[in-house]
Amino acid sequence: MAGLATVLIAACGSSNTVTATPTGGAGPYSANPSATPQGTARTAGTAARIGPDCGMIPAKGKGSISQLGTEHAITAASRSPQLSVFIAAVRTAGLDKTLNARHAYTLMIPVNSAFASLSKTQIIHLHNSGQLLKIVRYHALKARVGPRQFASGAKPATLQGKHLTLSKTGSVYKVNGATVLCGNIKTANATVYIVSKVLLPPG
Repeated sequence: MAGLATVLIAACGSSNTVTATPTGGAGPYSANPSATPQGTARTAGTAARIGPDCGMIPAKGKGSISQLGTEHAITAASRSPQLSVFIAAVRTAGLDKTLNARHAYTLMIPVNSAFASLSKTQIIHLHNSGQLLKIVRYHALKARVGPRQFASGAKPATLQGKHLTLSKTGSVYKVNGATVLCGNIKTANATVYIVSKVLLPPG
C-alpha cells in the first residue's frame, strides 16, 4: 500500500494537480489547441469521443489516441500522467493483469484531481485492501458502453456487482453524477471514460 499512499498524498497535496471541471465550459485542458469544445464529438477511426476535455489526450506521439487503440486498457491509461492515481490503485489491488486480459468491457477512470476531493474516511477505505478491490471493480463495467446508453439512462452492471447510473443532460454526460471529461475512448480491449469524481459503491 505504500506506493498508493505516496501517489494519493501527491494527488491530494500538490499544487500542480489538475482540477476537474464538473459541468464543462472552459475546462482545465482548454489551453491545449486540440481540446474539444463541450459536447463536440471528435472522430478517431470509427469512434467519436465525447466530453469537454479530450485535449488531455495528445493527437500524436506517446499516449495519442492512435496508440491507445492498439494497447489494452490499463497499459493505455498508464500513458497519461493525469490518470496515474487510479492506475496506482489498480496495481495495488492486483487487478492490472486481470483488467488488461479482459475483453469487451468499459472502464471509468477518475482524473487525478478527483482523489483530492475525497474525505479522510474515504481515503482510509482506499488503504484497506478489501475496500480498494471493491472500489476498483466498481469502476469496471461488464460490457462495452457507448454514448447512447448515457442518453437512455442505462444502469449497467459493474464487476463489483452493483450498478452505475448513466445520464445525459444537454451535451453533458454523467455517471453517478460525475461528469465525463473525455469518453468513448477505444483501447484494444475496452472502452474508457475519464470522469471528474471517484465512484464509490453504495453500502
